[in-house]
Amino acid sequence: MENKMWDYINEQKDVLTNILDYHKEMFSPYDKDVFDIEEIIITASGSSLNAAMLVKAMCEKESDKRIIIENPFQLRYYSPLLKQEKKAILIVLSQTGKSVGTLECLKIAKTNHIPTIAITAYNDSPIAKEADYHINMRCGDEPVGPKTKGFSATVMTLHLFIMKIIHSPLYQDVIKEYRESINELPQNIKDAKAWCQEHENWSKAKAMSIVGFGVNYPTAREGSLKVLETMQISVMNFDMEEFMHGPHRTIVKDSYLAVIDTDGYGKTLMNNLIEFSKTKTDNYFIVSTLKPQDEHTIHIGNYPLTSSWLNAVIPFQVMCTYFPQVNGVNSSDPVYGEFATTVGTRIA
Repeated sequence: MENKMWDYINEQKDVLTNILDYHKEMFSPYDKDVFDIEEIIITASGSSLNAAMLVKAMCEKESDKRIIIENPFQLRYYSPLLKQEKKAILIVLSQTGKSVGTLECLKIAKTNHIPTIAITAYNDSPIAKEADYHINMRCGDEPVGPKTKGFSATVMTLHLFIMKIIHSPLYQDVIKEYRESINELPQNIKDAKAWCQEHENWSKAKAMSIVGFGVNYPTAREGSLKVLETMQISVMNFDMEEFMHGPHRTIVKDSYLAVIDTDGYGKTLMNNLIEFSKTKTDNYFIVSTLKPQDEHTIHIGNYPLTSSWLNAVIPFQVMCTYFPQVNGVNSSDPVYGEFATTVGTRIA
């Protein structure tokens, strides 16, 4: 069977351009102060959780509202957030709109008179119907486990929506920057494929570490999830500074390390980590806005308002599609197609 993940990776340019072209229509109900709030609570799982973390990292410094992220299990069973007497909204993210835990959080919020907003890919999904408001992320169908275009569409939709409700003065500047970074995606995909072709030994890795900082720590989390889902190997993911407090001991001769190297407060520490790693292993890979392209590095454009997250995630999407193929595995084939409904985390 054809590996459909290549199609979904390549579709991102059109999907994300479509979101930017229709952002006014998507967010028109929120052009006025619909929500008088102090807190924005976001809940999600998997790639959607990584998307939420990424958007929080981009937005929280400029927001006068608290942005809080909890996974659905923690939020409904252990957190007081949906039971407090505060002015808050709950945003739930679920590409399929069928996550059981997320749906239950919606019901708890509504019981406590907290306005709810769902961002999904399907208008008729259970979560879309349960929420007070629904925003379609406009990514279309993606009937595979490891999400690519759905992840990037979730980030962009949530990012623009949060900027809208916090009245960010950078809204139009971010849209302009996104258009520039989207235009670079075909080159990012081409460069990542070329790197994979030259480094097929990575397909035999038994374990891997993927490290980022700041906005791109969640990007590294998403890269880790993609590799774990498709190569089915042990993948460690840490914020860069946390990686330097113990996990760095895993950098040995036969280890595999991938890092996201961008401008920002952490660039000196990241450069120190890279230089150290060069002395311990040949299996290091850098996605960088700062370093030129070479045998260990894929260079991506520097987009400061978004920390180049979109271009940084592409090499990991390509890796998780290419390397399984080297091993004779089609990463778009279901592994345990019945798992989510069997264990009870998704509505059939």
